[in-house]
Amino acid sequence: MKVKELIERLNEMDGESEVIVQNDVEGNGFSPLAGIDDQARYIGDTEYSGFVYYTQYDASDYCLEEDEWDELLKKPRCVVLFPMN
Repeated sequence: MKVKELIERLNEMDGESEVIVQNDVEGNGFSPLAGIDDQARYIGDTEYSGFVYYTQYDASDYCLEEDEWDELLKKPRCVVLFPMN
């Protein structure tokens, strides 16, 4: 889902509603939304999962070479919604 699609869906809803994050697709747990970070890059390992690199850190924080980090920063930004728990 893209941010544009999320905004469209959210605009149809009550703005006072609490945002709850489901922990997995089976619904084994839930948590209130604690925050949003749009300073990240996502690299998928598979169609279903991957890794997020936060751009407020640097190459050494992720044990990457500077040229690897520079290439990663060229990737499109992603928006991360993170739970309280």
